[in-house]
Amino acid sequence: MKKYLLLALSAVMALLSTSCFEHTATIRLEKDGSGTITEETLLGDQASAMLAQLPAQGGKDPLSMLSDKASAEKSAAKMGEGVTVEKAEKIDGAQKGGRIVYHFTDINKVKYSFGKSLSSAAQSMNPAGAEEKESDDPISFTYAGGKLTLKMPNPKLDPAKAKEKAEAAAAIGPEQLGAMKGAFKDMSMGLKLVVAPGIDKSTASHVEGNTVTLMEMKFAKLVEDPDKFLKFVKSQPETPAEMQKALEGVEGVKLETKEEVTVDVK
Repeated sequence: MKKYLLLALSAVMALLSTSCFEHTATIRLEKDGSGTITEETLLGDQASAMLAQLPAQGGKDPLSMLSDKASAEKSAAKMGEGVTVEKAEKIDGAQKGGRIVYHFTDINKVKYSFGKSLSSAAQSMNPAGAEEKESDDPISFTYAGGKLTLKMPNPKLDPAKAKEKAEAAAAIGPEQLGAMKGAFKDMSMGLKLVVAPGIDKSTASHVEGNTVTLMEMKFAKLVEDPDKFLKFVKSQPETPAEMQKALEGVEGVKLETKEEVTVDVK
């Protein structure tokens, strides 16, 4: 999960130094194993204005890339057989952004990487920027006999990169920390599973009604506590369990730390 959180954050932060930013994904499962994945990205006024100033790529304004059907179809193809784009639409209200709805015929064939399509959209906005990384450990699903099993990604960082990250974290000074606070303060991210027929029982850590929360991060509360924010930045957590520990006691944070979760469908 951490890998995809970083993919999403790095992609957006490369474009927006400070902004109101929300990215959520909801996986909805029907009784027959079909369903949808809805991704929604909302930007505040400052972020929208900054994107509007970027040059168009391929005749499209950067903001429209958050609801670009062609880009979404490429993401759908990577998610698995039977995944199609049901809807791609702009959100143009108090907040601007985009909404993509993917439809899948069989969740057993779906492999989902949170933040991957957002990273792809950001790369499309800024093709000269960082190279897009391929996801090699997405969430996978097994659904049979009314039981859904989710295998969560738990990537390991190789020792050389771990040392490099530790050195970078140690070099963070007050100026860099202040900039990070500005970038994080209005950000939120969430990933949920909604079981349409209802949940009989589940091993998931956060279950309410027919909804399993796999990740919910509202960074405002973290930024309000300087000590916890500094600890989070410098700890460089690399697994959900490590991130949960780094964010212990912070309001608005939920993370699934188990590598395998089961849900019995009603």
